[in-house]
Amino acid sequence: NTPDYKDVDPDKAFEDFQKRRNMYSNVYETLDKVDGPYMKVINSETFIVHSVRGFLPQKVVHFVMNLHLLPRVFYLSRHGQSEYNLLGKIGGDAGLTEAGLEYARRLAVFAKEVVAMDVKIDEKTGEEIRTPRPARLWTSTLKRTKETAQFIEREKTAFTWDNGEEVEWQQFEGRARRNLDELYAGICDGLTYKEIEERYPEEFKRRQEDKLTYRYPRGTI
Repeated sequence: NTPDYKDVDPDKAFEDFQKRRNMYSNVYETLDKVDGPYMKVINSETFIVHSVRGFLPQKVVHFVMNLHLLPRVFYLSRHGQSEYNLLGKIGGDAGLTEAGLEYARRLAVFAKEVVAMDVKIDEKTGEEIRTPRPARLWTSTLKRTKETAQFIEREKTAFTWDNGEEVEWQQFEGRARRNLDELYAGICDGLTYKEIEERYPEEFKRRQEDKLTYRYPRGTI
C-alpha cells in the first residue's frame, strides 16, 4: 500500500522491498537496557516493553499494542425514532416509536447482508462471492440505542484470523458503552427547543451561536 510502489508490478515491488529491508538490517542496531525506556514490536504479535513509566508513555504503549495493520470498516448508525424525537424533546431515555422499530428491523437486515458479509467479484466469471466476516456491535447505554439493535442476529460461528488461528465467534456481540451516550442536556433535558427558547432565552441564543462548544447548564462537558 506504500506510495513508493504505486503502479509497480507486485512481484518487482516485493523484490525491491526485500532488498530495502536487507539494507536496513545491515545498519540496524538493536536496543538494549542501557538505552533507557523502549518498546519493541515484532510482527505485531510480540511486544517487549522495558522501563516505561508515567501516564503518557504508558498511554502510548497501550495505543501501539492495539494498532491494526489491516483496514477495518466501521458502520455508524443513529438510533431509530424515539418517543422524544416524535415530541421534539431533547435528551431523556425514551424508547422507540413504531417508526423507530421499523428502522431497527431494516437495520438488522442491513447488518446481516452488508456489515457481516464480505462481497467480492470473481474477476474471471464476474460472479459475486459472499463470505461471512466477523463483526462487533457497540451501542450506548441508552434505551433507544439498545432497542435499535435488538433485531440484529447474534449467531455463533467459526473464523480463521490472519495468523491462522481458528476461533469461535459470536457475531454482533453487544457491548453497551457509556462514553457513546448522548451528551446530557442538564436543566434543558426533556424540553423542546421552543420551551428552551421561552424559559432560557440566553442559553438558547448561546447555543445557536456556537453549537460545537456549547454546554447546557449542569450538562455534560
